[in-house]
Amino acid sequence: MRLRIAYTKVEDARYIAHLDLTRVFERAVRRAGIAMSYTEGFNPRPKISFGFALAVGTEGEREYVDIELQRELDLGEVLGRIQEQLPPGIRLLQGRALTQGAKPLMAVLNSASYRIRILMALPILPERLQEAVSAWLAREHVTYSRYTKKGPTDKDIRPWVKRLVGEIHGDEIIFELEVEMGNAGSVRPEEVLASLRELEKLPLDMEELHVKRTGVHVSYQGRNSSPIEHDGFVQLAE
Repeated sequence: MRLRIAYTKVEDARYIAHLDLTRVFERAVRRAGIAMSYTEGFNPRPKISFGFALAVGTEGEREYVDIELQRELDLGEVLGRIQEQLPPGIRLLQGRALTQGAKPLMAVLNSASYRIRILMALPILPERLQEAVSAWLAREHVTYSRYTKKGPTDKDIRPWVKRLVGEIHGDEIIFELEVEMGNAGSVRPEEVLASLRELEKLPLDMEELHVKRTGVHVSYQGRNSSPIEHDGFVQLAE
C-alpha cells in the first residue's frame, strides 16, 4: 500500500532539516505500529520519499510525502495513528492510496508558491513598490551570485520566476512569489528579494524576513493542481 500524504511543517518543526524529516516520519510510523516497506540489499532503507526540500527555517503550509506500507490498511486509521506520533508543527492534512504505477513526487512536482513577509528599512510608497516589481519582472535576465563550496557562481534567476506581487501592510511588505522547480534547480525566495533590493533600489531589511512555502504544485498549461487527485482522498478534520 503506497500512500501520498499532504502535511504542514510549521512553527518549531520548520527547523527540522530535510534529512532528519525521513527519520521523523519513519519513527512515527514505527511507533504507530504500522509495518513499512524497506528497500532490499545490505542497508535497507524505509520507502519514504518527499517532494522538493524546504530550507531550514522556512515553513511549509502544504508539503507532500509518499510512504509505502507492507499491507493494505484502513487509510483513515493509518493517518490518525501516524498523526499521534508526529511532533508539533507537523499536521497531516490529506492522504490517499496511490494506484499502481503512479509517478513519484519528484517526477510530477514542478512549481512552488511562497508568501514572504519582510520589513522595510525605510518607508516605501505603494506606487514605488509596484514600479520596482514591474521593472524587475520586465528584465530579461537577472544575474545573482551564489556562494558554494567551490566559490561564487553566477546564475540567471529570472527564468525561474513565474509570478511576483507585493503589497504593503504597516511597516512590512508581503510578497507572493511563484517559481518553477525541477531537476535543474530553482531560485530561492531570498535571492529574488535580494536582487529586487539591489537592482531596483528598494530599502528591504533582509535580516527581518519570514518565508512560508504555501504549496508545491503540478503546473500544466497555466493551471496548478495538487499531486493528490481530487477523487478518493481522505480529508482529515481540522
